[in-house]
Amino acid sequence: MKKERGYQRGHLRAPFKGPVLFGDESYVHRARAVNISEGGLLLDELPEFPAKDRVPLMVQLPTQTYFKNFSLIKLQTFSPDLLPAKIIRAQAQMVRRIGVTTDVDDVFQARFGIQFLNLGEGERRTIAEYVSVFASNLIYLQMLIDSWNTDEDIRLKTRALADILGYRHLVKVAELRHVVTQDYRSLQWL
Repeated sequence: MKKERGYQRGHLRAPFKGPVLFGDESYVHRARAVNISEGGLLLDELPEFPAKDRVPLMVQLPTQTYFKNFSLIKLQTFSPDLLPAKIIRAQAQMVRRIGVTTDVDDVFQARFGIQFLNLGEGERRTIAEYVSVFASNLIYLQMLIDSWNTDEDIRLKTRALADILGYRHLVKVAELRHVVTQDYRSLQWL
């Protein structure tokens, strides 16, 4: 008998702030992803997503590397442009819309949960690897934050890794800790 897990995600997810291209009739549209998993994407910065059954979409997913053994200099000089990206192509459909509003000022505030319909095994492995490596790097970032008061090198490593993982905008370490903890919980839990 299969046990229901209403409190835990079916697939681990990781933050992903990259562009997503999708087709609607003869037009190609661009959205921004919020996160990604083997099951789908969460998109924002668009007013609508096609309600039809299948929509072709394409994502350029960056390759991740493990940062645990990087020196401070290597972290500070790291450029994600040095790593190849992989293209994910799939058919998808909208499964939920979050933040429906009629206010003109909030027209781009809606978020759309998009489910992959026919993700190939290679694409599935690429996404699973991205999520797994991101989770490992997030745990390492949490360890650095916990060691913040140890010495200046730890603080510099923490800031460098936070920048690489997309937390550049967070200035205060308490705020960084809060957001990283939320993202870590969000990997697996609803």
